[in-house]
Amino acid sequence: MGKIHIIIGIVIGIMFSVAYPEMAQSINDSIMPTVQVVSERIVGWILG
Repeated sequence: MGKIHIIIGIVIGIMFSVAYPEMAQSINDSIMPTVQVVSERIVGWILG
């Protein structure tokens, strides 16, 4: 069930970014630093 939600989310995200590229870019610019911090912490936990 979780995989279906992920796939639907990706499809909606792609459609949104095609329909509203400027808005999608501004959202991406605002989210990207947070994503980088979270991914660095996850890698840090995994590598210990």
